[in-house]
Amino acid sequence: MSPLGRATINIMAVDLFFGIPLVVLEVESDIREAIRAKVHAYLESTRAKEVVVPAPEESVVTSYYRPEASILADAKLEELEGITLMAGKGYLEQTLQLPPRRIEIQQAWINIFQPGAQEAQHAHDGSLLSCSYYVDAPENCGRIVIPDPIGARRSYREFTGTAGDEVINRREIAIEPKPGRLVMFESWLPHYIQCNKSDQIRISIAINLKGFPVKRT
Repeated sequence: MSPLGRATINIMAVDLFFGIPLVVLEVESDIREAIRAKVHAYLESTRAKEVVVPAPEESVVTSYYRPEASILADAKLEELEGITLMAGKGYLEQTLQLPPRRIEIQQAWINIFQPGAQEAQHAHDGSLLSCSYYVDAPENCGRIVIPDPIGARRSYREFTGTAGDEVINRREIAIEPKPGRLVMFESWLPHYIQCNKSDQIRISIAINLKGFPVKRT
């Protein structure tokens, strides 16, 4: 037998370059229920009836188109604001390993998906970090889907038939919504929401964060 036939090939360690971090955080049940109670009380208010309206191009009911409104302030969601800022700080400093910087809420709005509602692919340009927090999320109400943002790689996977179910070869990932779950990502990342195929509404809160470098003294 040829020496090559008996050879053992040792694969070197594989580094995943151009990684795209995604943070999924589960809020404790007591805080989750407190947030839910405040959101539902807000939706019954006169303020909500003025600013939470159907999107002009999609089937979502939202306050996105009323930038003067903020669901965090209007519904007094101090708990969610604190959790979001804490998660944002951890994302930047621990996940991305960046120097500390000051972060603030840039915009926060509520999205209501009736049965049959969905949202087209988009990104949150002009922000640093974005997240979605799920208030009500019945089974089969529509996952948030993030296609591989590297278009050349998506085309390559299609052409060569090399797509799979592993993190390293997927063409997209989908995160199941769950009450009390917060999903955070960098704002440039395109994503879309699948159709709500349940018979109940899906309520989520979207939040954008902005950041400012810390001045050295």
